Amino acid sequence: MISTRFLEKDRATQERWFRMKLHKKFSRRIHTLFLWRLHRKLNKEFYIREKTINEAIDSVVSAHKKVDSKLFPATKEFFNIALYFLLAERDVQALKADAFCHPNETKRNIALRTLLLTIYEWDMSKVTGRKMKFIYDVSSLSDNLKSGLAKSLKDLRSARKSVQRNFSETRHNTIAHREPDAFLQHEIIFKLDIRKHSAEITKFYEASNKVLSYLTLSTQEVSTMTGLFRQILNNRTKA
Repeated sequence: MISTRFLEKDRATQERWFRMKLHKKFSRRIHTLFLWRLHRKLNKEFYIREKTINEAIDSVVSAHKKVDSKLFPATKEFFNIALYFLLAERDVQALKADAFCHPNETKRNIALRTLLLTIYEWDMSKVTGRKMKFIYDVSSLSDNLKSGLAKSLKDLRSARKSVQRNFSETRHNTIAHREPDAFLQHEIIFKLDIRKHSAEITKFYEASNKVLSYLTLSTQEVSTMTGLFRQILNNRTKA
């Protein structure tokens, strides 16, 4: 019951008190509703990109089967690099909405850990590295695409290292529940917050988008008639 003393307070004080009461009573429900709406919105937005990635994967797999690796080795290698990238990108894309704003806190936390782990283990150097020099030599890729692709891959590695630095403890102690100290494990999981990793994740997304763009352009160039002819010519020259 509201006391006479409270009624004697000024209006600003009364409004502040009511806001505090409402916040205490309904804040959790409002927060859950907000997450539910945002989660639904992001899933709709990400669906288009996810569909595009799946279509790209199907196209790369189909095209890869038709390429003669002896005649067109650079194209074959590019398809492998592109598929490696797209498979990891699809996993990240599938986890983003849940990691950012799943209404269920437990599922949100698991999705975030899985997302960060995917980025942590996503090592593009496994399919690039020395192979890129071979591709450049055989395909005679344009200088603009060479420099752009090299820069985007470098940025991706840098962004990944940033995630590795900040996520290593969580990865080692909570993935597959390796940490025998359950209370420490619980504390690490409980403290995991998307906001603490948002800068690294955003940087990684930006870098991966650039890689995807340059991979697409490079694959298109080496798959043109001119690009294919250069591969045949360079192969014969080296032979």
